[in-house]
Amino acid sequence: MSTIPNMTHKEEQFFWQNNDATDYLEDMEPVKLITGSSPKNQCPICHETLLTRLINVELAHGKVELRKVHQRYCKNGHQAHLVEESQRLVDAIESVLNLVQPVYSQF
Repeated sequence: MSTIPNMTHKEEQFFWQNNDATDYLEDMEPVKLITGSSPKNQCPICHETLLTRLINVELAHGKVELRKVHQRYCKNGHQAHLVEESQRLVDAIESVLNLVQPVYSQF
């Protein structure tokens, strides 16, 4: 088996046009390919790539504010939602706040 040489992008284009990838399998790393419905970063209505921004989220009826939470949104206004990790964090904080509701309602 041959070793893939270091090369520029232009050299790489020419290289793969003139070489068989199966000769270099030992140098390659496996990748995970995910198939299925449209990606989570694509608007299901207009299929535009969703943009990301940081927003502040109010919890406990405005008594608690979570700052700089990642939100994905469609530039055409079709949808906006928190990224999964941010939504899990918001849900966890809301659960804790619901447990201690009498404490924070005094503020």
